[in-house]
Amino acid sequence: MPITRSPNGDTNGLEPEIRAVFPHQLNPINSLSKPITNRKPVFLRAKWNHLLFANYEVDSAVLGPLTPGGTTLDSWNGITFISLVAFRFSETSLLGIPALGWRNFDEVNLRFYVKCLTDGKPKNGVVFIKEIVPSWVISKTANLLYGENYKNKKMNSSIELLSNSIRKIRYEIRDSNSSNIFSASVEDSGKIPSQDSLGNYITEHYWGYAARNTKSTVEYEVEHPQWNVTEVSDYLITFNFEEVYGEEYSFLSEIKPQSVFYCEGSEIAVRMGRRLKL
Repeated sequence: MPITRSPNGDTNGLEPEIRAVFPHQLNPINSLSKPITNRKPVFLRAKWNHLLFANYEVDSAVLGPLTPGGTTLDSWNGITFISLVAFRFSETSLLGIPALGWRNFDEVNLRFYVKCLTDGKPKNGVVFIKEIVPSWVISKTANLLYGENYKNKKMNSSIELLSNSIRKIRYEIRDSNSSNIFSASVEDSGKIPSQDSLGNYITEHYWGYAARNTKSTVEYEVEHPQWNVTEVSDYLITFNFEEVYGEEYSFLSEIKPQSVFYCEGSEIAVRMGRRLKL
């Protein structure tokens, strides 16, 4: 989620709540949201770390029917993308209370990108096709509050140090007939991506949108500082997309992603959602 900075570019104008979450943030992002006084309360705080992104070029016709009301399908240089994203949740708290039993867990989601105009200003958003987590408690809570499509499956992950500067990050979803793996060897050499790059486009989305039905869309804000991005060339994706995400995404098992990259991640905050007026 974007962080608001004052006109002179510093973060002294941040509300205390956000300063407390990101006390050392030196590269805040201008907020496209309404003034701070109108923002929804924070529902969830956590850390998102060890994020792997695999970005696939797809026909926009595949995603058109999934685009929630009040939003439009987004593209980068005329290309429409679906991303497979794997990462670790840790130190999770809900409404300021530690999420007992499930503070630390993995998530692997499939998502695409949209825009939403509010008061003439564009918001860069994501729509989750499906989000896989290891607990039914997590999936039921997220589905109820945000209208998302969470499913729970058996999962595990590992981080292996290959050298002083290279780590192997591995995520696995275990299904009834398959083991689905997304792994990569990553170097500790990330940098803030240029504004016109694909890395910037993929990571700089600070709003989530979920269609409750054809007449209702939920919008919620996600906050984190801008992330360093590390390009990845040594990776493995053995996913049965049809089994995990649905028959209409089986083609992803047959093609290579246009890009794969890694982000170390950061602390994040997710605000309560609101229904768009359609």
